[in-house]
Amino acid sequence: MRILALDLGSAWRGGQVQTLLVARELAGRGHEVTVGAPEESPLALRAAGGGLPVLPLPAAAEASPRLLLTLARAVRRIRPDVLWTGDARAHGAAVWSRASRRVPLAVHRRVVFRPRTNPLSRLKYALADRFFAVSGAVRDTLEAAGVDAKRISVVPDGLPPAAYLELQAPLPPPYRLTHAGAFDGRKGQDLVVEILAGLVAGGLDARVSFLGEGPARQAVEQRAKDLGVESRCAFPGNVDDVGDRLAGSHLLLLPSDSEASPLVLLEAMAAGCPALAHDVGGVSELTHGGKCCHLLPSLDPVAWTSGARDLLLDEPRRISLVSSGRAEATVRRIERTAGLLEDELDRVASCR
Repeated sequence: MRILALDLGSAWRGGQVQTLLVARELAGRGHEVTVGAPEESPLALRAAGGGLPVLPLPAAAEASPRLLLTLARAVRRIRPDVLWTGDARAHGAAVWSRASRRVPLAVHRRVVFRPRTNPLSRLKYALADRFFAVSGAVRDTLEAAGVDAKRISVVPDGLPPAAYLELQAPLPPPYRLTHAGAFDGRKGQDLVVEILAGLVAGGLDARVSFLGEGPARQAVEQRAKDLGVESRCAFPGNVDDVGDRLAGSHLLLLPSDSEASPLVLLEAMAAGCPALAHDVGGVSELTHGGKCCHLLPSLDPVAWTSGARDLLLDEPRRISLVSSGRAEATVRRIERTAGLLEDELDRVASCR
């Protein structure tokens, strides 16, 4: 197949990671895969560095005339058998450029938010041939928005072999906590600072490393100063060794207010890092209802501080979570994800 993989995300987040990993796998299986991404974006640079053909696109809104014209011309030139979009803006651009009228369109849905119901949004979703939901929770939101269940398949994320690190012996204190995610106001970094302050006030020697970038970072740094724990916080930004950092942590904190199926949680399970997460969206599904991760039903700071303290002081519980998490992560390999997607894209390509 000739596949045009579109992803207009300008940052390097879980969706872009999966787009690149699957694109590489599909190319390795003999398919002609071109990655369409904003020029000089992390995805475009990494795809080009890995030898994949890249279609550089303007970093613009999904209805930008320049973007739509560039995409329409590229589709006529590349003549793909199928369009595979990895984010909502790419989905929109594929529709508004009329590319989806020339080529079958498959949309990968990685967020648990229910699609909007205005006329343009309904049209956008009506013109996709197939939806790939990253979790059952995402599938449910699509169905609730009126998408026919027959047009939806669940395709979970997967990890490459390098993500499965050799499990370490339990780490001694000081306690090293990790948070990974964009500073977008929804991932709960401010709550993590409060948790850290509570742990330190309770006598635990703890530190937190915040992986990621975004507009809310400065506010989180200020919050750490206000609570007197700035010296215990590290902000290394976007890093390429997330798995190694997780393997060297006592606990991953994931107090997001919304998650479809968090890739960093899967990475923690593969790296042998126990996790404390908000029971929201597809988190319970990924962790078998808390078998692979300790879940909390709310974002109450007191409950999170207590939950983190209990886990840090309960080594047998952390060992149990690591064992269960590693077993589940082992079946979620990128080869499996690519195989599922390969079959689905083949069906989409032949649907017209």
